[in-house]
Amino acid sequence: MTNPFVWPYVRRGSERLVNDLSAYLAQRGHEVSVFASAPDAMVEKRGDVTYHLLRERLGRRPRQINSLHSYAWRLQRPLAEAGADAVFCLNYFDAWAALRARQRLGARHRVIFLVVGLPSRRYFRAVPLDAWFMHTALHAADRVVAVSRFAAEMLASEFGVRAEVLPVPVVMGEFEAPALRLGAAVDAAADAPVLLFAGDADQPRKGAALLCRAFVQLRAQLSRARLVFSGQASADTMANLLALPGVAAVREGIEFRGLGALGELPGLYRSASVTVLPAVFEALGMALIESLASGTPVVAARHGGALDIVAGPLVGQLFDPGPRVEQNENEAGLVAALLDVVARGKTDVVRSACVDQARRFSWETLGPRYESLLVGAR
Repeated sequence: MTNPFVWPYVRRGSERLVNDLSAYLAQRGHEVSVFASAPDAMVEKRGDVTYHLLRERLGRRPRQINSLHSYAWRLQRPLAEAGADAVFCLNYFDAWAALRARQRLGARHRVIFLVVGLPSRRYFRAVPLDAWFMHTALHAADRVVAVSRFAAEMLASEFGVRAEVLPVPVVMGEFEAPALRLGAAVDAAADAPVLLFAGDADQPRKGAALLCRAFVQLRAQLSRARLVFSGQASADTMANLLALPGVAAVREGIEFRGLGALGELPGLYRSASVTVLPAVFEALGMALIESLASGTPVVAARHGGALDIVAGPLVGQLFDPGPRVEQNENEAGLVAALLDVVARGKTDVVRSACVDQARRFSWETLGPRYESLLVGAR
C-alpha cells in the first residue's frame, strides 16, 4: 500500500484508510507493507504491517517541485524490490511510481489506483508535471477506483476514465452507540438541539460560513440551539465566522472545539442532535457515515458523495446547494432541512435507521470487496 503521507503524521481520510485497510488485510492473513513518507526515514512494525517510510525532502511547497515529486522518484526502486503481487495506491504520485517500477525496473505487480478526491483538469493546468503523473496513473493502472458515484462520474467527464465505485469503510465499533435508550429521554431536549460540524472549517467549500448564517436564522425559532465546530479552524477563520452578520447576537451558542483527540469524536456525534456537512465537491463524506454509525441523523448538500449516504428521511435530509458551483449558498434550504431533522428527533426508530445505513459502509460489508480487489489482482 502506498500514499505520500501516513498516520499519525498526517490525519486525513486517505491516511486513515491506509492505516485501517493495512491492518484489516494483515488480520486476514496477507503480507502487507506500507510505503509512505515521514519527517524521518525509518522501517517500523505496526502490528503485523511493515511501514517503510522515506524521509520528506524539498518541503511541501512550492507546488512545481516539492516533496511529493521527490517521493515519487525515490519510491520506484523500493517498490520494485518489494516483490509485491499488487500495489494499492491512494495518490497519483505513488501510482506513477508503481507503474514506472514495473516499466523500468522489471517489477511484476499489478497497480490499483484509488482516487480518494475529486480531481479536475483545471487543478492540473498550473503544474504540467502533475498532469503527467495523473494522466499516467489513470490510463495505465490495471484498475481505477472511485469512492462514490459522483467521483466516478467526475473522473469520466473530466478524464474520460471509467472507474469502479468502492466507498471508504468505517470502523463501526468506534462510533456505534451502546444499546438504544428510550426515545423520550432524547426528545425531551428537542428545543435545545446541538448542531455538530465535524470537518475543516478553513476550507470555504465545506460551508462553515453558510452554517453560521443559517444558525442565526435557526436561533430565531430555537433559542436554545447550539452549534459545535469540531476540526481544523484557524484563528482567522474563527474571527471571520464570528464577524458574519448577526452572528455576534448568537455567539454564546457557538463553540469551537478544535482538532481535539480522536477518541472524543464518537461522544461528540452521539451528543449531537444532527451532524451538518453543507460541503460541495465532497468525494464521500466520512463525517456523515461516522455520525450515522453513532445513531445521529445528518444534513448535507445534495452534491458529491452525500448522495450515496443520505438515503431516506429517517437518516437525515439533503438540500440543494444553490447556483454557484464553488460554494454552497442556499441558506434557506439549509435552515429548512435542519428544522425538519431536529423536529423528527432522535427516536429509537431514527437512531436504528442511522446505524443500519452506516453498516452499508462498514468494514464487515466493504472489507471483503477491498480484499477481493487486491487478492484478485495477483
